[in-house]
Amino acid sequence: MKTEGGYLVGRIKLLSGRILNKLLSENNLNEFSGEQGKILYVLWKNDGISSSKLAEYTRLALNTLSIMLEHMEKNDLLYRTSCKDDKRKKLVYLTVHGKKLEEKTKDINTIMDSYFYKDFSEEEIIQFENQLKRIVFNLMEVKINE
Repeated sequence: MKTEGGYLVGRIKLLSGRILNKLLSENNLNEFSGEQGKILYVLWKNDGISSSKLAEYTRLALNTLSIMLEHMEKNDLLYRTSCKDDKRKKLVYLTVHGKKLEEKTKDINTIMDSYFYKDFSEEEIIQFENQLKRIVFNLMEVKINE
């Protein structure tokens, strides 16, 4: 059986990234890029996590993540601080401005959902997302050198 899942997911990522960046620009949300949006999304769900956990959730290499966090810190989206229990560990928190962006992006998320799920039934959406979660779980189990 010939499969194209990896190719199709990559294509979806490319196309949706372009559309998302266009929507962000059209809505004057220039404080972050689509790639940085992944970091914001994780922090909106898990504010105050370690840089290493953030790298794990976003699957960004630590050096890439570090550069992105530095840029986002300069744009007042987040800040990093040492963990009280382990001074070697850095925790990443959203600023007030970074938190407010979640509300500002809701309309864009609604538009993106309408593009993603055009002509899908609710049942199809649930099945599709469950299958994607299984793939994510499978891939998260793969150890990679970062």
